[in-house]
Amino acid sequence: MGNDNLPAVSMQAGREAAETGVARAREAYERFAEAGEMALNAFETTMAQSFDGWRAVMGSSRETAHQLADSNVAGTRRMREQWEAAGARLYNAFEDNAVHAMAAMREIGHRVLVAADTNIRANLDFADRIAKASDAQEAAALNLAFLQEQSRRITDQMVDLHQTTSRLAREAAARSEKP
Repeated sequence: MGNDNLPAVSMQAGREAAETGVARAREAYERFAEAGEMALNAFETTMAQSFDGWRAVMGSSRETAHQLADSNVAGTRRMREQWEAAGARLYNAFEDNAVHAMAAMREIGHRVLVAADTNIRANLDFADRIAKASDAQEAAALNLAFLQEQSRRITDQMVDLHQTTSRLAREAAARSEKP
């Protein structure tokens, strides 16, 4: 029983509209993915600049300490050297931990982005195939195959993410146990 209130649209026109919609969605996603990559690169650049800033601050603090200590007696010089050594150890530990944390965050973020990209592209490919389906039976078979494939893909992605985060956590724990 048809709905007489809706305009009649031929199968070919409907298919063309669906294919055009999928093509537009794919183009929009490509622009979105490119923008995401640019944002990630900008974040990494900002973090690198922050570390350079920390280095500059530590360097200026050392220079100030040199100037102050040079104007005092030998005991102050010894204190300055101790302070510098402690500061250098603290800064090196901070920088080392920050570098490892950033690398871990980047690896996890990269894996999540790759998984999301893979899933979105699979959905767009599926939409393309559905738009070209010849009848409801073919569309149902495509849908069933896609759901099975997507379920397997997401399971594999979750296992990979779990293994990656577990490995990174073990590495961090091993680094923290070293003297």
